[in-house]
Order: sequence, then structure tokens, then C-alpha cells
Amino acid sequence: MLAALATAPAAHAQSATSDSRAVTIGPLSVVNTAPLEFGDMIAGASAGTVFIDTRNNNVTSSGGVTLAGGNPSRANFIIYGTRNQVVDVTIAGSTTITHANGTDSMLINQMGIGNGGRNFGTFVRGRLPNAGVYNLTVGGRLNVDANQTDGEYSGTFTMTVDYL
Repeated sequence: MLAALATAPAAHAQSATSDSRAVTIGPLSVVNTAPLEFGDMIAGASAGTVFIDTRNNNVTSSGGVTLAGGNPSRANFIIYGTRNQVVDVTIAGSTTITHANGTDSMLINQMGIGNGGRNFGTFVRGRLPNAGVYNLTVGGRLNVDANQTDGEYSGTFTMTVDYL
């Protein structure tokens, strides 16, 4: 047996690295876990809209807009607090996203907060469940102008949670 070990070929070691990530959520926290993403679209000769339903994540277009892939989805937020904590949640009813050129923009309106197949509009008051963790989604309607400038548009909106 010692002879077999002495004549074994040399071992070659290789290694690789990977990113590791974690998010810890403290009491009375709000965390955005997914952005409001309208995906890829083609603007036509007439104005149109892309709508993401906060209740069921359905994505529809109307008018001169053609959906062209990407990963459209409603935004998702996790609210964390103490069991039975009463919270008021609000968002603005609209926001603007701006083209990378800094000049062109599109309006997102008809924004709404949702959960479990329901749409609460821009305000909801609720009580956190026994686990103290609650998921909410946000959807809305993107207004696309006729012949909208192609390229990437981005912006922000704020969800405010008041712990009562």
C-alpha cells in the first residue's frame, strides 16, 4: 500500500470564486426585492401603453406599442415589523422614467399597491401577520409616445410605510 501511494501522480488543485450575498432585515423595515420592470417594447407611429397588473402580474399593451420580450414584472416589497403591527403604506400615483440621454421621458401612472390578487390603489392600511412579514407588489401603466426614442429609460418611486 505504501508503494501505491508513493507512485501516485501529483494532484492538481483548482479553485474558483463566487459572490456571496445576504440581506438581513431588522424590525420596522421595508425592502425592495424586485423592480417595476416594463420589459422591451417597440414604439409605433401612434401612442400606446404597457400595463402591469399589481394583482396578478399580467402584462398587456394597447395602442401603438408592441411587447418585445425582456422580463416585465411588478415591483415587490417586503415589510417587516412586529406581530399585529398596524401599518399605513402609500405610493405616489405616478412617476416619470427618463431616457439615458437625460431628455426624453415616459410617464408611469395608475400605479397601485397589491397583495394576494387585490389592488389597493395608492394607499392601504393593514396589520402585519403573526410572522411580522408582509409582501406587497406595485404595478402601473407606462405611457409610450408615438415614435418614442429608443433606448433605456429608468427612474424611481418611493413606497412609504408608517408604523402606527
